[in-house]
Amino acid sequence: METSLVKRLIAATLLLPVMTATAWGQSSVTLFGSIDNGVTYVNNYGGHSLVKMQDGVNKSNSLGFLGSEDLGGGMRAFFKLENGFSANTGALGQGGLMFGKQAYVGLGDKSIGEISMGRQYDYTVLLEHYLPCLNCGLYGVQNADFDRVSGERLNNTVQFTSATFAGFKGGFMYGFGQNAGTASTNIGRAISANIQYTYGGFAAGAVLTDIDKAPIFAGLSGAPSVLGQPVTPTTILVADNQRILGVGATYAYGAWSAAALYTNTHLKLAGHTATDQVLHLGGDWHVWPALVLAAKVSFDRFESSRWYTATAGIDYLLSKRTDVYIDLDAQKATGAGTVASIALTAPSSTNRQVVSRIGMRHLF
Repeated sequence: METSLVKRLIAATLLLPVMTATAWGQSSVTLFGSIDNGVTYVNNYGGHSLVKMQDGVNKSNSLGFLGSEDLGGGMRAFFKLENGFSANTGALGQGGLMFGKQAYVGLGDKSIGEISMGRQYDYTVLLEHYLPCLNCGLYGVQNADFDRVSGERLNNTVQFTSATFAGFKGGFMYGFGQNAGTASTNIGRAISANIQYTYGGFAAGAVLTDIDKAPIFAGLSGAPSVLGQPVTPTTILVADNQRILGVGATYAYGAWSAAALYTNTHLKLAGHTATDQVLHLGGDWHVWPALVLAAKVSFDRFESSRWYTATAGIDYLLSKRTDVYIDLDAQKATGAGTVASIALTAPSSTNRQVVSRIGMRHLF
């Protein structure tokens, strides 16, 4: 009898964690990531042509963990830990941070929305959804990414994103200004807000992001000076304020889709102000389920400088997770002292620049 009782107690002890997990709901942790790599040709890379391996262009490389726990009653707890890396060297991205892309924890309610805290993308990243030829990669964004459309993170943030009501959803984010000396894009306080609407094949959205003490890659713009300061290709300025307003829309019909995106970025530094305005127009054509052709034109105006860029892409899906692609980009600049400077490349020594790329991307 005593032996039987002991066995029952042991069995109950072993089953307790399982019973507790069942009572409190289901939980899961998912490993996810992406690897993009390829060969890029630049006809004028600071005065000479260049062929190079370059990764994370059509989609930034990442490896992360996504967790969720059902708390019952339509509520859940969740977290995301995501790091960036180089597929060519194995080095950590985002300045060598372990989870430099995102690191946050939060609570969600299906009927209300979600609140999360940590290092997160500001809402400007949502404008990617309205960027024509999105699969063409980061060569198609603004030269120095003044408008942050490529996706930038804010440290020490609290974010609320609403559930969807009659096609509308929105959100608000606040970043605390406590980042001096860290790898951050908001040394000062930051706010970001968005609203989106979807109906059938139509989608539109607007984003406002405002950051104090924002580092900007001024030397990559191709302009001879930024905010009253002469720049070289390696010049980084910390703007007193960076305010971005972006609006975009997409419409899909059958095998065709069209998109338009406009951004207005206002910069302040030591009494100087400047505004960068960018317009993207283009679309995609799904020739076959596995073959997509895409193209767009972009117009960029910053102070007395202008850039006109044409982008085209061919994307072939080998599976749902793996594709191969070809990208073509050509840019012409105008304005005294202004040179071409396609994003992720060094400024050209002239007012023209051409970039071509062949690559492969895998999602997991």
